[in-house]
Amino acid sequence: MKECPSGSFPLLPYVELRQISAWHSGELVALFCYPPFILSMPVFALFLTISCLVSSASAQSLSAEPERLDLGSTKKSVSASTELTLGNLTEAELEIELSVTEETFATDTDSFSLAVGEARVVPISFQATAAGMYEGALRIVVKKLFTSEEYTVLLRAQVVEPNLSFLPAPEKTIEFGAVRVGQQVRRTVLVENPSAVSVTIDSFYLGAGAGAFRLGELLDPELKPGGLLDLIVEFEPKKGGVVATTLVLVATDNATPRLEFGLRAEGQAPVARYSPLPEVGLEFGTAIVGSRQLRRATILNSGSAELVVSTAAVSGGGFTAMWNQDSLGSLLPGERLTLDVAFEPLITGTFTGKLALTTNDPLASVMEIPIKGVARTSPAAIEILNNRRIDFGSAGLGKQQKENLLLWNQGGAPFTVKTHLEGRAAAEFTIESPSVLLQPGASAAIEIIFTPRELGSRSAEMVVKTASGDHRLALQGEGRFLKLTPSTVDFGRIAVGETNSQVVEILNIGNVDFTVDQVESTGDAFAVYTQVNESNKFILPANGLRSLPLNIAFSPPRRGAVTETLRLQGFWEDGTETLDVLLNGTGVAAEIELHPSGPLEFGYVELGKSETRTIVATNSGDSESWIEARSLTPEVRAEPNTFTLRPGESTKLAVLFTPQVLGNRLGKILLISNDLKEKARPISIRGKGALGSIDLAEVTTVSAIRKSTLDMLDLEWNNTPLIVRDASKIEVGFVVDDSLRRTMVGRKINVEWVKLDENYDPKGSAKRAELQIYEASAGTVVAEGFNLRLEENGTKRARVRISTSSYPGAPQQFVSQVLEVGGWRWEFEAKPLVSFLTVRPGKDYKDKKGNKVNGETERLIGLPGLAFAGWHNPENPSVSGVHLTAIGNVLEALSTNNSIAVSLGLALSLYKDRFLFGFGWDVYDSRPRDKRKGTQDYIMTFKYSALF
Repeated sequence: MKECPSGSFPLLPYVELRQISAWHSGELVALFCYPPFILSMPVFALFLTISCLVSSASAQSLSAEPERLDLGSTKKSVSASTELTLGNLTEAELEIELSVTEETFATDTDSFSLAVGEARVVPISFQATAAGMYEGALRIVVKKLFTSEEYTVLLRAQVVEPNLSFLPAPEKTIEFGAVRVGQQVRRTVLVENPSAVSVTIDSFYLGAGAGAFRLGELLDPELKPGGLLDLIVEFEPKKGGVVATTLVLVATDNATPRLEFGLRAEGQAPVARYSPLPEVGLEFGTAIVGSRQLRRATILNSGSAELVVSTAAVSGGGFTAMWNQDSLGSLLPGERLTLDVAFEPLITGTFTGKLALTTNDPLASVMEIPIKGVARTSPAAIEILNNRRIDFGSAGLGKQQKENLLLWNQGGAPFTVKTHLEGRAAAEFTIESPSVLLQPGASAAIEIIFTPRELGSRSAEMVVKTASGDHRLALQGEGRFLKLTPSTVDFGRIAVGETNSQVVEILNIGNVDFTVDQVESTGDAFAVYTQVNESNKFILPANGLRSLPLNIAFSPPRRGAVTETLRLQGFWEDGTETLDVLLNGTGVAAEIELHPSGPLEFGYVELGKSETRTIVATNSGDSESWIEARSLTPEVRAEPNTFTLRPGESTKLAVLFTPQVLGNRLGKILLISNDLKEKARPISIRGKGALGSIDLAEVTTVSAIRKSTLDMLDLEWNNTPLIVRDASKIEVGFVVDDSLRRTMVGRKINVEWVKLDENYDPKGSAKRAELQIYEASAGTVVAEGFNLRLEENGTKRARVRISTSSYPGAPQQFVSQVLEVGGWRWEFEAKPLVSFLTVRPGKDYKDKKGNKVNGETERLIGLPGLAFAGWHNPENPSVSGVHLTAIGNVLEALSTNNSIAVSLGLALSLYKDRFLFGFGWDVYDSRPRDKRKGTQDYIMTFKYSALF
């Protein structure tokens, strides 16, 4: 609170500010700060006035409901409104002023009066053009006498830009697939409004080329928040073909106002194509009266649905359909139906008609193909359809046998054919109609009757008079006969060892009766069971009026055709007679042939590995054969183990031998089959188990033992000499671990060595040792009795050779290596040598008078010396070692009063210690003083030691 102005003082310091917080600070000053003249008022009246003012200031004058207005969600440029209720809580009229802090919110009035106890509804509106959340405030000011009250109502609204979701998505094409004509397929586009405002579907329609597509009815175009809507599209084709269009949906409220969906469907309809074309028609051209010509019409279904040909009919004289209604039916796409039409004119003239077809082709269900033909006459042409001979067979005396003479008039004019008989037996043949009239295209059958009057062969000639002249046909017949049927009985194919029984009905088809008194078979394959015998005779009447049943059993004794005779003995009116019936049958059986037939030789096969031999099994029989290959020993098997063979068929049988043990092995496979001769045929297998190849270099270890030191030698097995130390004993061993046991156990290994001279040629006989690997062998097996020791003064060089083979006769595997004593060593020696050039450099010195004296370099030849000790390799062809040497200048003593100089130094030896080059320092020098002063105390020496 501000301080009171000068000359005034505060009153009521105990009044709390929160009770009058609605007053302005200036008003508070005016209320509590008074000039001095106020003190002249009675204290009580002053207190009462202030209390009333404070009480009036602390009470709320206006009520506002609700206290916070949320106008919800609306769309862009769409107005939203709500109401605020203001009430007068005082006992006096209030003046109200309204204002908003955000221009997107508005009220319909700026100020008004509110009577005592009155409540007024104030409408609040909101409208914005951009999406987003909007917040503002409604400021309410209540005007009073000395002050004003201010109230704030928070306003909030949201502008939402709706975005409909679709299933399927607009970018995808809605596929209706293939739809047959007459069917209807429906697809639905599910539209969902996930936004908080409604969306109105302004329109939806089909694009260009909609064809058979149709839209469902849209009942309610408004899609409320969270609402779902189904847009239905139907496709009902009237014809075939692919139809593609778009479904367009327009909703101006949506984020995307225009949306398009691709629609695609294929109408499947049958399409009938005709050959010949209906415009061309069936042309028969010119035909002869009485003849027949055929033309063919073809219906092809070139559509994509089944074509149903309901009816097909031919109309018009002279034309005939050569099909029945049952031959019509359905044609799949690409199939065709052929219909033959015959033109058979009986008179001359031009004939027209049509072929009417009814199908389910939606574009042309009825089709008519015109037919046209022209008929003309031609001369008669009589064709005799019989062969040149007509055989009447046998007939009993007085009995008749009938045959027909077949005639056909191929010409275009009628003709009367006349016939008569000639010949010795012409009286026994009768022509039913000696003459017959044949119209064009007509045929006739003239019956001829043969009635033999005598036994035996009877013949005559029939003369036929036609337009082209006389034609003669031979007529042949035989009077009275006795014949049984069947003449042959075939029992078919019967497996050998089985029996097939049949009841055979024997008939007498002759024209005389036959009495049977004995029935028998001429062999053993066919057994005849009958009660006919001499005391029980059976009469076979003529013309097959009664049969003789016989039970015949066929048991083929072998493969192949079996033929015997069923013999019936008896008598008839002419005497005794024996009639035969041929009995046939075929014995069949399976017969297996093997190539090779065995035994199978496998030779040597590595343990654990399989070797295969092939046997060709052939069914040389005449019935199906089944075979099972059963292994009798575990080391052999056959693949396949079961199979079947048709007659004459062959197959390959793989026989596998897998040895598990070394040495000779015997195996057996039993072929069990339905073979005629041998039901169980053994196949013998012989083989030998052998070891596999090994890498000797991998399994062999060689060690050198010297004193108590053991060195494992790393051998390359390439016969390049390997240097070992002097007095080394050589041992050879072989590693036997689990991974090598299959190739090692049972193996014999030969180990030998031979002494070599300095040219590495064998010297003397070889020393040998043989090693056997047993099942119990493990780790490293050492070759005992090898006994090779390499020494400088003994066996200096030796070749070690190791060999083995997997089985007797197998190629030998071997490795060899040369071992040699040598290498670098320390050795104390007293090797004489001679210096073929010694240089002692000169040096300048001063004499007693101080004069400079030039020294002279000494070059000495043939000085003797010794090499005392050295570290060297006497076999090295290049630098072979370092030696301690001593050189004595003894030759010079002859000219220097027996003076001598001895130097001790180091020399580098070359080429197997033969040449040396070194430096030495004098250790003793008794030469004259001037001699010693004029030369250096060291020498350079070239030596040679090979002379000694």
